[in-house]
Amino acid sequence: MEIKDVLGLGKILPLEKLVDVVSKAVGRHRKSYYDRKDIDTEAYRIKALAEAKAEGIKVLANAIKENFENTGKIEYNDQGITISSPQQLPPAQPHQPPVLISLPVEEQAQQRINYQEAKRQLNVQSVTSFAAEELKQAEAVTDEPIDEDWTNRFFRYAEDISNEEMQALWGKILAGEIRRPKTYSVRTLDLLRNLSKEEAAVFLKVAPLRITSGANCYIFRNGGDNPLLDYGLSYDELSLLVEIGLIQPGENIVMNLQNTPNKAQIYLTSGDIIILLDKEANSPAVHVPIYKFTRAGRELLSLVNTNPPFEYLTAFAKSIRSEHISVTYSKIVQAHPDGRITYSNPVSHFPD
Repeated sequence: MEIKDVLGLGKILPLEKLVDVVSKAVGRHRKSYYDRKDIDTEAYRIKALAEAKAEGIKVLANAIKENFENTGKIEYNDQGITISSPQQLPPAQPHQPPVLISLPVEEQAQQRINYQEAKRQLNVQSVTSFAAEELKQAEAVTDEPIDEDWTNRFFRYAEDISNEEMQALWGKILAGEIRRPKTYSVRTLDLLRNLSKEEAAVFLKVAPLRITSGANCYIFRNGGDNPLLDYGLSYDELSLLVEIGLIQPGENIVMNLQNTPNKAQIYLTSGDIIILLDKEANSPAVHVPIYKFTRAGRELLSLVNTNPPFEYLTAFAKSIRSEHISVTYSKIVQAHPDGRITYSNPVSHFPD
C-alpha cells in the first residue's frame, strides 16, 4: 500500500500511516484490526471455541469411562480409541475416582498451538485497534517512516499482551510512534514488556510527582530521612524504580539554577500546572535535590496524565524561593507541539 502526502508538507493521514505500518509488520489484514467491536466479537468466538473443545474432551472422557466400566478393555492405536468387550466381565471393583483419557498427544499439541496463535493474533488486533482509537481524531502526521526493527519488535511483544489495560497502553505507544517516530526507544519496549503489575502500580504512584524542565523529568526531594513518604512513596518503592531502570541511581543529584549575568525566567511544568521562576541578574546559584527519571521513565510518563498534590508543589517552591528568586504558578491552557505553553493570567503566588 502506498501512503500519500495529502498536504504536500511531508504530512499524511494518521490512520493511513497506521495501516501501512501494520501491513508491513503482519501482512494483509482485515478491518477488525481497527474496530473494537470486531475485537470483542473475535474474543468471544475464541473463548467459545476453547470452551467447546474442553467440553468435548469431558464428554469423550465420560464416554470412555462408562464403556470401560461395561467392557473392561480399551485399545488405543494410531487410528484412535477402540473399545471392545472381553469374554467375561471383570468382577466388581470398589469405587475409583474417574480417570480422564487424553486425546492423542499430537492432537493436543496442535490444539494448544492453534489456540495460542489465535490468542496472539487477537492480542495484536486489540493493540492495533486501541492505536486506531487514539489516532481517529488526530491531525495529519509526519510521513517519516518508523524504524522496521522497532516495528518488528513491537508486534512481537504485542502478541503476548492479553490484559486489556496493558493493550491500551501499548496502543498509545504505537499511536505515539505513528505521530512522531523515535518517541519510544526499543529499550523502553523491553522494559515495559517485563514490567509487572506491582511495579506498574508503584510507577503510577510516583507519576503525579514529576516535574518537567525541558527534556528532563525529575522528582523533588523534600527534607527528612524519607523525603517522599508524605506523598505515599516509600524508600523501598523508590529503590524498586531505580532497580528496574525508571529512575537514575544516586542520592546526590541536584537541579542547578546557575548564577547568570542577566535576569532570567525559567518555566517548569507538573501536570496541568506551569511553575514560573523569575531570577534576578547575578543572583546566587541554587541547588535543588532531586531524583531524576531515566529516558525510559520519561517516555512512559508521557503515557500517564496525572496532576501533582498542591502541597508538594508548594514545598518545591519554598525550596527555591528567595529574595532573588520569585516563584509563581498558573493553569496550563494549551501545550503546543513546538514546545510553547499557553497559560492563564494573572499568575498566582504559592502560599508561605
